[in-house]
Amino acid sequence: MDRRTFLEVLAAAGAFGICRFAAATPRLVLIVNPKNPIRTLGAGEVEAIFTTRRLDWPGGSRIVAFNFPPRHAVREDFDRRALHLEPDEVARFWIDRRVRGGHPPPRQIPDAKTMLRVVASLETAVGYVASGDADGSVRVVAEI
Repeated sequence: MDRRTFLEVLAAAGAFGICRFAAATPRLVLIVNPKNPIRTLGAGEVEAIFTTRRLDWPGGSRIVAFNFPPRHAVREDFDRRALHLEPDEVARFWIDRRVRGGHPPPRQIPDAKTMLRVVASLETAVGYVASGDADGSVRVVAEI
């Protein structure tokens, strides 16, 4: 089957509700404290923040990034979308960083409710949640 035929079959399957995988994965949003002057972040900036290659916001304040624990479904989705890494690759990345004396990984938050509360209370914080979990206590600066 050539590529065009495959895409036509896939589109038809989606139209009839046979293939639902595209809609099944919720979007993720990157969130910051409403007082943070950042309005948007690009994909490269998100990756740099969550791999600790970028440590400071413009103006010099230290970025405090928060992550879900390893093996958390939202964390695995974030790692694949934002960092382009599978869970085992992320683990190796941080082990290598630790061995080489690099910066530690982002702090861990157990759930979305806590993520929202922490980011809303710390002006230099950044985190992520499923788009449906974001509320008015934080500002969305990127969609992943």
